[in-house]
This record gives sequence, C-alpha cells and structure tokens, in this order.
Amino acid sequence: MTIKQNIFKIILTVILFTIGISMVLPVLWMVSSSLKYEAEVFKMPMEWIPREITSQNYQKAVTDFPYFKWYGNTFKTTFWIVVISLIFNSLSGYAFAKLRFHGREFIFALFIATLMIPMQVRIIPQFLIFKAFGMINTHYAVVLPWIYNGFAIFLMRQFFMTIPDEMIEAAKIDGSGEFRTFWQIVMPLARPALIALTILSFTWGWNQYFGPLIYLSETTKQVLAVGITNFKSQYSSNFALQMAGSTLALIPILAVYLIAQKHFIEGIAMSGIKG
Repeated sequence: MTIKQNIFKIILTVILFTIGISMVLPVLWMVSSSLKYEAEVFKMPMEWIPREITSQNYQKAVTDFPYFKWYGNTFKTTFWIVVISLIFNSLSGYAFAKLRFHGREFIFALFIATLMIPMQVRIIPQFLIFKAFGMINTHYAVVLPWIYNGFAIFLMRQFFMTIPDEMIEAAKIDGSGEFRTFWQIVMPLARPALIALTILSFTWGWNQYFGPLIYLSETTKQVLAVGITNFKSQYSSNFALQMAGSTLALIPILAVYLIAQKHFIEGIAMSGIKG
C-alpha cells in the first residue's frame, strides 16, 4: 500500500469516526438526560455524567401513564407489520424479478414512483377507506398499509434478480410449481435479504407516528411514539421524563439490530443497493 493510500485511509477513517460520534452523541445525551432532574437537563456547561443520578423519570413513565400498554400495542402492531411485509413484499419482489407478464416493467416503475408520494398525501384516501370498513381506532388501520412498501419490493426484487434463472427452470422441469419453487428454493436463498427486510420493517413499524396519530383516538390503543408525546402535554416541557420514555423505547430496536447486524449488512450488499 502506497503512502497516498495510507493517508487517504487515515483521513477517511477520521471522517467516518467523526460522523459516527456525531450520530451517537444525541443518543448519549438522551440517556444522560433521562437520569437527571428536570432542572439539570439544560444546565451549562453540560454534564454528560449526572452528579446525582435519579430513576424517578423512569418510575413516572411507567406508573403515571399506560406505558406498558403502549409497549404491548407497539410490539403487536410491529410484529404484524414485519409478518405482512415479509410475505407480500417478497412475493411482489419475486414476481417482478422472475415472472414474465405484460407490462411488468411499467407496473414496477409505477410502484417505485409511489416512493415520491409523501404519506401526508396518502393519509386522507386511506383514512376514508378505513372509515368505510369500520377500521378507524383499531390496529388494523395501523398495520394494513404496510402490505405494500415500494422500497421493500425493490429490495427483494434486486436480491431475487441475483438468483440464476437456470436454477428456477431446473426446479420447474422437475415438476415444481411456481409457488413451491418460490417457497422451497428461492426463499431459503433469500435469507440475508429477508433478515435485512425484517430489521427495516421492525424499525418502520416501531417508530411509526403519523399513522397511529391519525387512526387511533383512544389513549390505551396508542403506540409508544405517540404515547410519549403525552408526557409533554401533561408535564409541560418535562424533557427528562420524555428522554426516559424514549430511552426505554429504543431498547428493542438496538437489540434487534445488534443481533442481526451481520446479516443485515450482507442482505443490503447482496441486493445491490449502495449507500
């Protein structure tokens, strides 16, 4: 390795390290603030390690609010979002990658074009549809929109395109039907992409805010992202309490990502999606 390459590698490492630290600092501040009294949160100079650690913010979060109910609601909706996302988006991705039908590329382009439509634009027709079916103020309205996700379909399609057509044709020659080929041959090979989609779907479902805010009116049916906002309305600007609730809400996402990190990176890389 030449001197220029070494210098470039060092500079790149420093830049990436700086970016990484800048992304971690808000999380560290959140955890630190959750262990402080309210008066200490914005004290200057900032104290990253509180002089007096308190757990009262966590106690208030779980006793003064239906926090565990929100946690359960979030787990339930996120679980079904992951399940339907894996099923329907993998089927759609396989169809666009391996099936031959008229207008395939045009339809796929329309699917991808929907990524440019903000959720705020789609929310009104979705609300009217769910209202017509009596799904408002139910978790069905929170989960069902995730049957289709343009990015998830694109992710799965890109991975399925890396699977040789000869393998699928050989299975069909041996008498395997289309769905059996998909389920028994293609899906086991798509494990890295499925794990990547699982992590992404879990993150999308766990952090969703706008949909539950519109569709759910009962406090006991809410999810964490919306429920935590009640901390501010009742306790004015109690940032320490909000940080405690946010810290507890962050644990499942960190756990899922740390457990499946290797497979997530592999799935993204094998799908041909570059960062």
